[in-house]
Amino acid sequence: MVRAGEQELTADGAIVLNTGTEPAVPPIRGLSGTPFWTNREAVAAEAVPESLIVLGAGAIGLELAQAFARFGSTVSVVELAEHILPLEEPEAARVLAEALTAEGIAPHTGVAAEQVGHDGTAFTVTLPGRELRAERLLVATGRATNLAGLGLATIGVDTDRPFVEPDERLRIADGVYAIGDITGKGAFTHVSMYQAAIVVADILGREGPPAEYHAVPRVTFTDPEVGAVGLTEAQARERGVEVRVATTEVPGTARGWLHKTGNEGVIKLVEDASRGVLVGTTSMGPHGGEVLGMLALAVHAEIPTPGSGR
Repeated sequence: MVRAGEQELTADGAIVLNTGTEPAVPPIRGLSGTPFWTNREAVAAEAVPESLIVLGAGAIGLELAQAFARFGSTVSVVELAEHILPLEEPEAARVLAEALTAEGIAPHTGVAAEQVGHDGTAFTVTLPGRELRAERLLVATGRATNLAGLGLATIGVDTDRPFVEPDERLRIADGVYAIGDITGKGAFTHVSMYQAAIVVADILGREGPPAEYHAVPRVTFTDPEVGAVGLTEAQARERGVEVRVATTEVPGTARGWLHKTGNEGVIKLVEDASRGVLVGTTSMGPHGGEVLGMLALAVHAEIPTPGSGR
């Protein structure tokens, strides 16, 4: 049974949760109560602001930062981590930072926003040793679940965790399944659709493979694009993988030479040398997400790498 307000719904077969997430708003002094944007307000904007400050240099923050810059806004980006796209390879982040800077976007990395102010016409963001001012402020500092608000404690789910922890068939309790963002397996539509197919099969009693997440592709749709699949080098080392890496700059490849102007990019492969298979790749450059296709297949199928001895 599910209770929503005054309404109660019952199901004979199963309950499937796909509630998504909300923009995470950091506890910065002065931010609450100001008319800041999240990604939802940004994409609904009917006018281009003269200037924009973006808090957060992840995929959403950078995609929107570049979009507004190309529409004519003067854009600054603030990121607490030491480089933009902190969850991706630093080589890709470096190339993208250079490209964005060349377009006039000002990145401020390795700094925390200490205070936000709004005087009725513009925002100020106080950083260590300086202050930024802009017409609009976009908060793109991640996504958050609300497990307690879903009432999941009533079925024995630990609501203090950031995500639910489903089994390989996406079950979180008897007759209750969870898919999508709240599982923490990637906030992407294609992950939700993949999980949904597994849930449907399980509800109908059909055999099928369990959920796997070692080769989930992801793309940051900036220009140039940053496509990646699997583990970064740092993540692989944290897991104790015997890492071997290879990188190449896209301008030095045949594809880069053919593309000419705007061919900035880098390809990076992360191999588990003990098994002779790729565990992660990054395809950063023109149409990086499209180039990623065969690399994603190699990671998913654990195709032996040349010279691996297998």
